[in-house]
Amino acid sequence: MAFALLVVPSSLLSVHFLIADEFEEVTDYVATAERTVETRDQLAQLLALHLDVETGIRGYVLTGNPDFLEPYLGALPHRDARFAQLREGADERRLAQIDRLLDLSDAKLANAAVNMQDVRAGRADRARERIATARGRHIMDSIRASIARMDAEEAARLSQLTRAGTASRKGVETAITLLLVGVALLLAFVTLLVSESFRYRRRALGRVELLARRQMAMFDGAVDGMLWLDGEGRILRINPSISRMFGYGRDELFGRHNLILMEHDYTLAESRAWLATVGVAGADGAGRRQEFVGRRSDGEIFETEVAISRVEGGDEDEHAPRFIASIRDISHRKRAERMKTEFVSTVSHELRTPLTSIGGSLGLVMGGAAGPLEDRTRRLIGIAHANCERLVRLINDILDIDKIESGKMEFDTRRMHVGPLVRRTQEAITSFAEQHGVNLKVVLPPWPQCITGDPDRLEQLLTNLVSNAIKHSPAGETVLISCIQQGRHARIEVSDRGMGVPADFRTRIFTKFAMADASDSRAKGGTGLGLSIAREIARLHGGDIGFADRDGGGAVFHFHIPLVKDRSLSERSAGDRRLPLVLHLDDDADTLSVVASAFAGKARAMPVSTVAEARAALARHKPAAVIIDISLVAEDGLHLAAALRREYPALPLVLFTAVEDNRDTSMADRLLVKSRASVEDLVDTTMALVARRAKKAA
Repeated sequence: MAFALLVVPSSLLSVHFLIADEFEEVTDYVATAERTVETRDQLAQLLALHLDVETGIRGYVLTGNPDFLEPYLGALPHRDARFAQLREGADERRLAQIDRLLDLSDAKLANAAVNMQDVRAGRADRARERIATARGRHIMDSIRASIARMDAEEAARLSQLTRAGTASRKGVETAITLLLVGVALLLAFVTLLVSESFRYRRRALGRVELLARRQMAMFDGAVDGMLWLDGEGRILRINPSISRMFGYGRDELFGRHNLILMEHDYTLAESRAWLATVGVAGADGAGRRQEFVGRRSDGEIFETEVAISRVEGGDEDEHAPRFIASIRDISHRKRAERMKTEFVSTVSHELRTPLTSIGGSLGLVMGGAAGPLEDRTRRLIGIAHANCERLVRLINDILDIDKIESGKMEFDTRRMHVGPLVRRTQEAITSFAEQHGVNLKVVLPPWPQCITGDPDRLEQLLTNLVSNAIKHSPAGETVLISCIQQGRHARIEVSDRGMGVPADFRTRIFTKFAMADASDSRAKGGTGLGLSIAREIARLHGGDIGFADRDGGGAVFHFHIPLVKDRSLSERSAGDRRLPLVLHLDDDADTLSVVASAFAGKARAMPVSTVAEARAALARHKPAAVIIDISLVAEDGLHLAAALRREYPALPLVLFTAVEDNRDTSMADRLLVKSRASVEDLVDTTMALVARRAKKAA
């Protein structure tokens, strides 16, 4: 056995080396043959090239028409390349032949050049006399003969290679045949020894059967009802939970379609179409989940949830699909959800309305509507009014959470700018900040940020973040609301100088009713729902929310919303054709749009986003000024600025960029940094340069 196992690989290795040597020789033959074919092709192209030269010159001499020179002029650039390719890999004998052929070619081209010069000089008769002497034809005949000899040698070499390859192949075939016969004999001996492996195979089958019994036990012992379906949806196997859940016996369901377990009358075609959408189980669980109304054998209906996955291969046909379905009775859960809905409805109708009336009445009393109040009475009514408002906020937050979870929260989505949203929030919460002795500061970008969203919901989100920051900030501190652009998103940050977020609270800070310290939260007020609602609002707008520690103490809460292009700005960019044209290069679409809007009525802005577009625009138009962002993502705008200064020395050039570095920007008339200069500064600076240039020109 060991000897056979050693000899068989050795024999196969010998076959491998023989075949490898044969392939190497064949590769050499193929390479040589390819060089031969390539050489013959180059010779043929050289012959055709000289024929073109001869034809073109003769036609030109006879007619004087310059069009006949096209073959001659077209052939000249390719001649040296053809000779260079012939020299590659050539031996000394072949190099000597090529040199002789090159001398003939030089003579041919020199003769042609003399004839062409005579015709151009008006001495066409002299050129025709030279042609009549047949000197050019003799040179051409020599070229043909030289090329023919070289071609014949290449053909003979190819034939010799073919004969040598055939002989070598026959020898290798004989050796391989003998080795394979020996291998076959050895394999016959090895086959006798394979029977030993069957013993191990039987052991493996035993282990497989054990695993199958375990899986069957899991199937039958599952609390949820389990169905094994064929590709058409017919029931092949059930577990005891199905019998308990639906009241059918095993024999009653075998071979029946699974539609017997459903209340709704679906057709078989609809069932097959639904099964076709089911995939295999993945990292997220079943291939598909769906709720349906089940029907027990006694006609009682109940609510269920099915998780079904495709299982490729079956007992009879390995390519036939099978389905494993897990059915769960969710009638108790649904009943609890209905009770929750009824509770929320009760809260909405039976609590919010009277609380609103109570809060309004208490507010009127505090305002003196019922006459002047003593200090003690005013203090007690104030406590009642504050707690009434707190209950209203709690009810509103609970209702918002319910709407979000049920998908019933409505959004009035529209295009809007971030700046007005922040300003409205600041104005609405200023009095709350003053009550806590906290200052509010807003930092907005120099250009508008346009997003799509519900203004009221986004204001609710921002208000939750700002009010939390105010409540957790010491008196005299400042809460900072800043807006920045982060890629294709508008990012709004709320920074405070509070105690920060405790380490053990970070993982659950956005969960419902989460409070870092219950006693502290009650002292500061709050329901523990604000951040949870804020996160859901951000996600429903295509963004997200997060937080980080602030340098020097405190926390920074932030959320981001996708930016959109403001069409109202870009539509105003064309302007009056009588206004000066300003070319603006920037790879940010929003910046281009905002700048174009800022130039409205003063100049026509031409926005471009790449250096190639800028050069194309400069080739078609003559702008009065150029604005360049030197910090383009894929290109360097500074190179374009330097090139424009060389090509157009008097053209006003402004660099408007967000990057400050040490590179030389002296070629520009002005350098404006986006974080320090507003869009209005850019417009004023550019128009001043345009006016100065116009004054100099006048």
